[in-house]
Amino acid sequence: MSDQAMSGQATNCQAMSEAGAPARRSGALRGAGPLRRGEALTQLGFHEVEEGAVAGIMRPGALRGAARGRDLDSLAHTLFLRIYPVIAVVVLLTQAGIACVNYTDQLRLYGERANLLAGVTAAALARADGIRAPDSASAPLQALSLDPAFRYAALRDAEGHLVASAGEMPRKRSFDLIQASADLAGPGEGRPSGTLTIALSAEDLRVNAEKQALLALGTSLVLMLAFVLTLHANVRRHVLGPLNRLLAAMREVEHKRWTAVDLGGAYRPSNEIDAISSAFNRMVEGLRSGDEARQLLQQLERAHAELAQANRQVIESIAYARRIQTSVLPDRAALAGSGLDVAVLWEPLHLVGGDYFWLEEIDGLSVIVAADCTGHGVPGAFLTLIVATALDRLLHERGLRSPAALLAGLDAIVRTQLRQDGRGAESDDGLDCGICIWDPAERTLRFAGAGLSLTCIRDGVATRERGGRRGLGYPHTGREALPERDAVMAVTPGATFYLMTDGITDQMGSPAPGAPARLLGHRGVADRLVPRAGRPLPEQIAALEADLAAYRGEQARRDDMTLIAFRMAEDAPQERAAAA
Repeated sequence: MSDQAMSGQATNCQAMSEAGAPARRSGALRGAGPLRRGEALTQLGFHEVEEGAVAGIMRPGALRGAARGRDLDSLAHTLFLRIYPVIAVVVLLTQAGIACVNYTDQLRLYGERANLLAGVTAAALARADGIRAPDSASAPLQALSLDPAFRYAALRDAEGHLVASAGEMPRKRSFDLIQASADLAGPGEGRPSGTLTIALSAEDLRVNAEKQALLALGTSLVLMLAFVLTLHANVRRHVLGPLNRLLAAMREVEHKRWTAVDLGGAYRPSNEIDAISSAFNRMVEGLRSGDEARQLLQQLERAHAELAQANRQVIESIAYARRIQTSVLPDRAALAGSGLDVAVLWEPLHLVGGDYFWLEEIDGLSVIVAADCTGHGVPGAFLTLIVATALDRLLHERGLRSPAALLAGLDAIVRTQLRQDGRGAESDDGLDCGICIWDPAERTLRFAGAGLSLTCIRDGVATRERGGRRGLGYPHTGREALPERDAVMAVTPGATFYLMTDGITDQMGSPAPGAPARLLGHRGVADRLVPRAGRPLPEQIAALEADLAAYRGEQARRDDMTLIAFRMAEDAPQERAAAA
């Protein structure tokens, strides 16, 4: 590039800078005084943008022009124009200094050489008395011509007259000649008898210096060319390449395609472009996470609304099913006037449950039934409807009055309804059941159980009448058969009976603070009932329910709870006497 072209480009750059650059405050930043509001941003290159131009800046495709390479190419050109002249001047000055030092050293050596030749030759001429015998001086002078750099030599006497010479005297002063003089002083002479002057040519030294200068210039050009090519390749690889990837990612992000910059697995924290790209990737990740979070939140809100609607429908359905199940349950006062005091605790785990009880006075007998069907919630509630229908048929259509016969009939009906008698039956459901029949005339209580037991508290002592281990329903597995006979117990005043499902006894909790959790069991329930056996039955049930909640603590309930407490009423003898 010529000096005129570089000067023209510099002039154009200066003109563009003067035309487009904002006005700067005079003086350095330290001595220019405090900046006024807005001047710091102006000096850093930020300008106020009109309101109408904002939409044009951030419109889709606004970054497209910046990614075409024009600005990135100008970066390479700027680096070349700013760095190349500096490197060229430094290299040239270095080579020129080295050449100058070499040339000066060579000239000094040539001077010493000329002085040495002059001294040696003058000594030889003095011994040969060359001043008085000029013929004897020709040989030493002609010997000087053997030196390639020799040009001329002149021997003069003390008065300055030329005695002898060799070579050709230059006609004009030449900068390539190096002259040296030496006095001739013979042995015993007080002053010199003459002077020898010789001249050596430094033309070869100059030619050598010119060759070295040309070689240094060529070497400098090659070094600068290699430097420029290396700089260009490295700028493209380490600057323009990462910037191109960054701009491409910015163009994708502009269209909400969350693309991160590929760092190539060579992230260097000290590299500014890598640090910017890493910050950009974190920003993209944040934007993507925010966008995905918004989408997920919208989907979650829609799903939550759908689930809430479905939950309302399910709850409404189950609430209506509770109304149906509650209507199927007998009235808790169904045995009023039968000679028995009865209190019932029926608490499903959910809105509906698999526990069922039956209270009815028929043919002067009081029938008390507690059943615990498989499962809880809606599946258990379905089975309670089957049990209610079966009990109604057995008591009213078939006229069964024996607890053991009622259990056998209930087992047969449940098996038939659930189709468990055929081969390949899929249902593995059933129920545990306890049935008590109170005969006020005989003052006896008959009991039969399938999986449930009857607890009796008399005179502060709790006893337990166990039922059979096998439940009702379920496919035949050869387990223990159902009870064939009723257990008959005499009822005396003050004796209290409790018929309960395993939801009462299977309470999980800690008997003392810090103790390991364990099941409460029948014994634990009986221990809590015995001290309160003389109280009214509703108070006993309320107190037991509170004790169970305290025993569970933070443990959740695990099953439906049903408990029927009954005993002979205190006015039962007077009623019988009145009837007699």
